[in-house]
Amino acid sequence: MKFRLLRFVSLLLLSIVLITACNSTTTVTSRPQPLPLRVGYSLWAGHFPMAIAQEKGFFQAQGVKVEPVYSENFLVPLSNFSANKNDGVAVPLGSVMSKLGQNPDAKIVLVTDQSAGADALLVQRDIKSVADLKGKRIGTKLGDFGELFVTKILETKGLSTQDVSLVNIEAEAIPAFLKSGEIQAGQTWEPYLSQAVKSGAKVLFTSKQTPGLIPDVIVFHGNVVRDRPQDVKAFIRAWFQAQDYWKANPEESKTIIAKTLNIKPETISTDGIKLSSLQDNLKAFTPGSTTQSLYHTAKLYADFYTRTGGLSAAPDIQKLIDSSFVQQLQKVN
Repeated sequence: MKFRLLRFVSLLLLSIVLITACNSTTTVTSRPQPLPLRVGYSLWAGHFPMAIAQEKGFFQAQGVKVEPVYSENFLVPLSNFSANKNDGVAVPLGSVMSKLGQNPDAKIVLVTDQSAGADALLVQRDIKSVADLKGKRIGTKLGDFGELFVTKILETKGLSTQDVSLVNIEAEAIPAFLKSGEIQAGQTWEPYLSQAVKSGAKVLFTSKQTPGLIPDVIVFHGNVVRDRPQDVKAFIRAWFQAQDYWKANPEESKTIIAKTLNIKPETISTDGIKLSSLQDNLKAFTPGSTTQSLYHTAKLYADFYTRTGGLSAAPDIQKLIDSSFVQQLQKVN
């Protein structure tokens, strides 16, 4: 009798345990997925590897989620970066330098390209030389890299900005202002350069004559570099992968870019632009005394903006430029 009672109690307890186990729920805490890196870029061929990397899945293959944010106007991505809407931005070095007051934690991690003829000073047909610019109205985006570019052009003939009238005009508007006669010269870049030439303007001076003065770079906020270094590293690996793919598959890449950005394939060209390889980056991220070095070029802009009032104080170039990522890639390769 005792044996039967003990057996009954044991079975009852076992049933209760089984029922409880079946009815209970197990809560598993999963690691939150990181948000994609939001990186802004604009209508400049040196930035187009962004579209290729996204469409071909190179970012994902390298282990990072990226949300490219495109705008035709090159000022919009930088403004969004300054407003902390984006984690990073592809932008001319001079533009970064002009906005350091708003982005004191900015970190340059990559040089995407160098302008080698795609930026230019366009003039009306009656202007034959840089010396003829004296007394003329020249359009450029004041307080940005274009102003320094124009300044350097004038210096080749002993002129300064005091000898001309600088007019604050964005690059995309230069063709129309030249055609109307409101300005006699204007600084712009492709594809607006070609538009102006078709409308009757001529090229007087290009960035090919100022090598290294207008590099474009990838910039991330300092907290992104600090908290997500592996994502930044993966982004750079995918960028170089996209550059290589573009070189090996130019027609397919042109189709991808045109479709992604909703632009005409015939407007896509790297003429006048030198895409920067890993080796180019290693040279750029080495301190030097010429514009081959990013440190030297950044100081040129810093000195210019400090002198002209764009910056209230000289920035710390060493803190601005982070060479660690390209150096790590060198060790891997």
